[in-house]
Amino acid sequence: MTLRTTLIAAAGAALVFAGVIAANGAPAPAPVDKAAVEKIVHDYLMAHPEILFDMQNELSARQDAADDKARNDALAKLGRGALTDPKVAYVAGPANAKVTVAEFFDYRCVHCKASLAGMRKAIEGGGANVRFAFIEFPILTADSVVAAKAAIAARRQPGKYVPFHLALMATAGDLPKERILSIAKSVGLDVAKLEKDMDDPAVTASIDAAHALAQKLHVDGTPTFVINNKFWVGELTDAKLQEMIKAAG
Repeated sequence: MTLRTTLIAAAGAALVFAGVIAANGAPAPAPVDKAAVEKIVHDYLMAHPEILFDMQNELSARQDAADDKARNDALAKLGRGALTDPKVAYVAGPANAKVTVAEFFDYRCVHCKASLAGMRKAIEGGGANVRFAFIEFPILTADSVVAAKAAIAARRQPGKYVPFHLALMATAGDLPKERILSIAKSVGLDVAKLEKDMDDPAVTASIDAAHALAQKLHVDGTPTFVINNKFWVGELTDAKLQEMIKAAG
């Protein structure tokens, strides 16, 4: 919000307030001089410019709260099972785990990569209490889509998805197909089979299903985590992830 916009809004509010007073039978004040009101507001804001930051922070907080409510309402309607649908996610861990950590991610997302240390630790130490739902949500680059297709195809080779996922997420920079396949080979994937499976229309359908689910849940950025019924948008540190898992369990 610009200073001029703020001034105009404040002046308009003053004019409306004056009109309400008159409409309710109170003694009508002297005609309002819009320029004078703008000057009063201007002078006040110049003396207290920090109010603009307070206004912006309040607006952001209200928007965040509205977004969070929309996401939670949508999840309550769909049910948490939507996050572990095999058409959308690769799920690792016990089916009866008390806590499910679902993540919408993009392999070119720096914030997803910044969350890798915490996720790796949680995966390695989750035990019987935690399961993970990996949801490919490529939204950033053409490389993102190719990497997502490769990861989804890797689900068809038992025991290879999680190592491949971690290796892709740990890789900085561009991810052309040749590099993706090299990473696949390094974790023991059958590359010829992987390439063939990447071309299966079911792989693209899985990406489409993930995008459809994200839209229903009002998810529009990566990473977005859902820990049982709690959303977290943005980077997630090891300490915060462990705190959320403990609270959910």
